[in-house]
Order: sequence, then structure tokens, then C-alpha cells
Amino acid sequence: MNLPLAGLRVVELASEIAGPYCTKLLVDLGADVCKLEPPTGDPLRQWGPFPAGRPHPERSGLFAYLNAGKHGITVDLADENRIEAVHGMLSRADVFVEDLPANAPERVQWGLDTETLGRINPDLVVVRISSFGQAGPLCDRVTTPLTLQAAAGWVNVREPGRAPVQAGARIPEYIAGGYAALGALTALRVAAAGTNRPVEVDVSMFESLLSTLPYPMLMAARLKSLGLPTNSKAAPMLGIVRAADGWVGINCLTGQHWLDVCAMVGLPEFGEHQIAIMLGGPEREEFFAKAQPFLDSMTVADLVELSQAMRIPAAPVTEGDTILACPQYAERGFFIEAAADASQFTRPGAPFRFSKTPVPPPLPAPALGRDAQAAWGERGAHRRDGDVPHVALPFDGLKVFDLSTFWAGAYLTCYLGAFGADVVKVESIQRPDGHRYSGSLLREGEDWYERGPLWQGTNLNKRDITLDLNSAAGRELALRLAAEADVVVENFSPRVVEQFGLDYESLAKINPGVIMVRMPGFGLEGPWRDYVGWALNIEQVSGMSAMTGYPDGPPCNLQGPADPIAGVHAGVALLAALEHRRSTGEGQLIEVAQIEVGAAVTAEPVIEYSLTGRVRPREGNRHREYAQGVYPTARTDEWIAISVRDDADWVALLAAIDRDELRDDPRFATAEARRQHHDEFDEVLASWTSRRPAGELVATLVRQRVPAERLLAADEMYDVEQLDARGFYQDLAHPITGRQRFPGWPFQISPGPAHHHRTAAPTLGQHNAEVLGALGLSDAEIAALQEQRVIGQRILNA
Repeated sequence: MNLPLAGLRVVELASEIAGPYCTKLLVDLGADVCKLEPPTGDPLRQWGPFPAGRPHPERSGLFAYLNAGKHGITVDLADENRIEAVHGMLSRADVFVEDLPANAPERVQWGLDTETLGRINPDLVVVRISSFGQAGPLCDRVTTPLTLQAAAGWVNVREPGRAPVQAGARIPEYIAGGYAALGALTALRVAAAGTNRPVEVDVSMFESLLSTLPYPMLMAARLKSLGLPTNSKAAPMLGIVRAADGWVGINCLTGQHWLDVCAMVGLPEFGEHQIAIMLGGPEREEFFAKAQPFLDSMTVADLVELSQAMRIPAAPVTEGDTILACPQYAERGFFIEAAADASQFTRPGAPFRFSKTPVPPPLPAPALGRDAQAAWGERGAHRRDGDVPHVALPFDGLKVFDLSTFWAGAYLTCYLGAFGADVVKVESIQRPDGHRYSGSLLREGEDWYERGPLWQGTNLNKRDITLDLNSAAGRELALRLAAEADVVVENFSPRVVEQFGLDYESLAKINPGVIMVRMPGFGLEGPWRDYVGWALNIEQVSGMSAMTGYPDGPPCNLQGPADPIAGVHAGVALLAALEHRRSTGEGQLIEVAQIEVGAAVTAEPVIEYSLTGRVRPREGNRHREYAQGVYPTARTDEWIAISVRDDADWVALLAAIDRDELRDDPRFATAEARRQHHDEFDEVLASWTSRRPAGELVATLVRQRVPAERLLAADEMYDVEQLDARGFYQDLAHPITGRQRFPGWPFQISPGPAHHHRTAAPTLGQHNAEVLGALGLSDAEIAALQEQRVIGQRILNA
């Protein structure tokens, strides 16, 4: 089949979600993946959801979703003969994905260490996924998904007066898997430069979560420099509100949106109180009390339609049942029927679409206990690619024409530029990238639009030009630049680039080999294709918000990850398409609809509903298999997350808190008993934690190997020893704002790039003369364009 990664051989030794999701994406793109399982199977086989709620290792819907189309081997690696068979497979593979803990002795015992793999297959790409990475002071820390979220700043206050809450539906684990796939395909380009040793990708799940936050450390540093509070909790407006028949998200991104919302609900007098209401001032309660009767009079569908007619970003908050009726998903046929053994279930489709190499329907997942390994012959000579001259710059020579705005598309192009691509970003002095206005309340000086930390963090590693695309001259220059590009990226509403003649069909006429990545919020087709939206809309309509929050409370926004998640998935698709073009010379259109990426990483609710007819309620900080929670400490603004996974954790916890008398308490004797008496369990822990500082609590529990982490605040993110040890931050000097520390990417490639970034963000139009001069324009012609305001270096009417 004509798939971009056809012929790529991958061995997976991973369980749960992150590793299998990494390889699931590779399967979608045509890779041949062989999954290794122990005789007991991947633990996800026991997680479910199951048809009619009856557990069976061959009927787990989530396992079937993540492992569709893979071959399978059930292997006991305690058997030396089986280890030899695995080594034989690895000698013929291109990529090996594993999720053993850092410093796990099994890595050496099973011959999966770097030295042994180098003897087996020096051309192998090895992807290692672990909680904190393979090195650093925290690499051996015991974690759970909750404590890892806490350590990375993901557990946040969702309801005033209640404990902070984690993100639901295990979304963070998918995030790490997406980055792992991106790292794997990047490492293949590094390997093509010739290394004569395995190329290792060290993926940190902790850093993956930090990388998907909206640069809180940069924002906190900016606020601190202005003498402002660094951890104020401003809520988006209106946020998630109750309508007549359900929950709806109405999400103001700009001041104009707020004025339009006030007009829509009939309360224009509140237009000048946006900031006070966002910060929870007394006006907030008054505004919502007066707005609620209007909201109660409208259905979710009518509110979304009315808001969108006024160009206010709005979306329904969907759950496992209602998401299937969403008109945009339904018309685009995104959710598909697949099999979990003998049972049919509904699951998300692929998170990307290709015009020339479409993703095929999913095949069944491997069965446990069968040896159905891929029939791989000997590998041919390893590909050496002259287009990759140096391991430090795997994208060197790649020309990227960047028409992106805000975050999702810009995140992708920032990544490509970091490792060598020549990225030319296009704005205009009439309408610069709207992301420059994020944090615009912090206006400082005439060049305030150059100072935004969020814009700077997303636009590193680029050159910047301005072109007025409403002018014939601006459009003609844009076409000339696109004609020379390998890749064009955009994430506007579909009509924007189409009205400028910069859609794929137009570009392919002048540049047949171009790969265009389009990343609309809702998709290029469908009844909502022209809807406006941003990250919160994606969270709400894809099911993320419905799964986050307390069971007795409203759905909650995650406030951050949707944009970078879309950027990472677009990066995976693009690197696969570049492989296809390398072998065929064929360009194509890649469509990455952000609502489909969001649903792909929130798969469980729709799978569970289709198999059981049940909509699982929000679970707060609780877990289905063990007891855990987020607890107060001696400081009112500090919290600690603690998980008790099993009886060994419970005994160790009792030793730490000096409550040995609870060992024989039947309420806590087993994991099931602790879950059944979770409120009492919480009382025991809170009575201990509330009298001690967070640092002392974590140190005590870590010594006992009990998973525990304090909740990381924005103004503390630069002070994490693990990040310093791994070089996560990089200092770059900006011509206006000076030297700052920018977060990097959540994996290290060795051998490979030594740094995460190359240059600070450009100023508006900084490279006009450089880029246009390279097109052949004279100094006089460039000056004329500036006089005509086709180009420029200052925002008009700033």
C-alpha cells in the first residue's frame, strides 16, 4: 500500500499508553510494528473498557485502539532463547521503542542497553520513554500519572475552595507518546546522516507535560519583572457555562470577543469590567447571576450557533455519547467502527489526513499468547541521505514557508527551525500574528508587541517578514516564496488562505513537490469549517473538558495543551510525508484538524460508551485501581499529590506518618478497601500533610518509595534541578527584551542536536530585506514596498 512509512520496521516493548500510542501513530503512517508482551500481557488489557463491562484480556477497547494493526509476540524475557529471538528481530528493525524505567536492571539483563544494541544493529533508532528521562537527580523517582502531572504543573485549581484537580482521561500519557513519535522520526533523519551507532531518543514524560503548557515560566518571569503577582488565577471568560440542555464553552480570546459576549447576553454595561471579572472580583458573581437567565433560555446548539455568527469562539462540551452527534465529527466521518475481538466498538480515526497517502482502516490488535511476529527478512543497506549532512541539524536545507498564526502551527515550525530548517514566517503590519497580543495587558513602551513571552516562545528559530496579502504585490511575493519552499504551514480558518490564493491546489500548480500542512481548528470541510476557535474550544468539543473536574462539579478547561498537541501530531505527519517525497518525489496536502487530534488523545470516553452504553463521570483526582489524592500542606498555597498503588505503598506510608495502628484497620487493608473508604483515606492523609511543609512531605515519602510530588507553580519552573541537569532550558538573547531562558523539547537525541534552539524570536519584519533580496528584489524595490505599506517593521496604529 502507498503509505509514507511503508517498509519501516518497528519493535515495541512498551505497555499502557505512551509507548503504544507512539507506535500506533507509526502504524497509521504505514510502519510495520511488532509488539512484545510478557505472558501476563500489557496491563492495558485489564483496564478496559470491555463490552458490557465484562473484563476479558482480548476485549479491551482501549488496548484495541492503541495496538490496532500491530503484529504480536508473547515472550518471556527470562528465557535466554527468547531473548536471542528478540535480538534477531532487533537486528532487522529500524526503530525500537521501550518504556523501561531509567536504570532498570532488565535493560542490561535482556541485552537492550546501548552497547549491546550497538553490536546487534548499529543503525537502530532507540526510543526510551520514562518518567523523568534516563539521567538527572529525579530519574529514579517513583511516579504515577497523578504525581507526574503534579510535578509538571498540570494539577490546577479548577474550582475555588477545593483541592486542585488533574487532567482526566489519561491525556498526558498520549502527549508523551506523540512526542516520542516525533523524536523517532527526527532520529531517523539523524541516523541517515551516518552515525555508526544506535541513535537514542531519551523521552521525558515530565518534560513532555511542561512542553505543552502555555509558557507559564516565561509569563511568570515577565510579571515578576514588572512587579506583578506571578501566580494569579485569571479565569477565561465566559469559560464553561450551563445552557438549557448541557454545558457549553464560550471563550473570549480578545477584548472584542468580551464586548460581543456582553452584547449577546444583554449586559453591555459589563464591557469595561473584563479584567475584574476574570480575576474573580465582586463584579464576577453579579455578572454571572445576570447572565444565567439568558443562558438558561438557550440550548447548547443555539448558543454555539449564535456565538459563532458573532465570531465569538464557542463550542459544545461533549462526552462519550454526545460527541458522536456533533455535526462536524459526524459529517467528516471521523469516528469509525473497529473490532475488539468479537465485539464492534467506535473509536477515533487517525489524527491526520493525507491527499496522496491516506491512512487505511485499522486492522485488529494482536492476540495474547500467540507468536505472530512479522516475517522480516534481512535488512538491506542502511539508507544514507546526502540531504542530512550533519547529525546536529537533521532538517538542514529544508525550506519552510510559515503562514501560521497563534500557537499550533507556529509550534511545528519552531520545532523544524530548531534543528536546521530555514523557516520564513509571514505577518503583516496591518494584521500581525494575533499571538503577539497574548498578554497584551502588559503593554510596555511603543514596541510592546515585541515583548510578549508567549509569542517569543513559539517563534524561536525563524526569520520574519511582513507582506500585506490584501495587496497584489504581497500575494505575488508570497507565491514566489511558496514556489521555492519544501513545506508550507498554515493554521487559519480555511477561508483565509483560500481567499489569498495560497491553498494547496494553487500552490501545487507552481510547486508540484510542495508539502502543505493545513491545521484548521475544525477541518477543511464540514458544517463548522469556518467556525472560529482556539485551544479551549478544542478541549471542550473533543471531550477533554468533560473528563476533567470533580464528579459533583462542572467540566473544566485544561487551559493549555490543545495547540502544542496539534503541532506535535502535525510534525509527525509532516516528517512521514517528507520520507514519502524522498522516495517518490511526490508532494501532498496534509490536513490536521485540531478537534480530531484532541479526540484522538481523548479516546477512552467514546470507546467506553460504545462498548458499555455508559458515560463515566468525572473522577477528580481518583484512580480506578488504587487510592490517591491531592492534599493540603502547612502553607495554604501549597499542595501535595500522593498515590498509594498497592499494599507495599500503604505499609511504607504508615511508617512515614507513624500510624502503624492502621495496618489492621479493615477499611484500609486492601487496595479495594482503600478505594471503598476513600473519604476516610483522604482524612488520614490530610491530617498528616496539613501540618507539614510540602518539601518535607515529599522527601519523607520519596525515601519510602511512595509516589509523591508537590504541585509545581509557574514561578518555580526555572528552579527544578532535574531540568537544569538535562539542559531543558536554553538562554537566548532577544534584541528588545534581552536574555531569557526558553524551554526546549522533551527529548534528547544522541548523537544529535546539542541544543534545543538556534535563535531568539525575530522582530516584526526583521528579515524583509534579507528574504526579499534573496528573491532578487533590489534595494529600491524593497524601499518602494515599504513606502506602499506592503512590508514594514512596525504595526500600523499600534
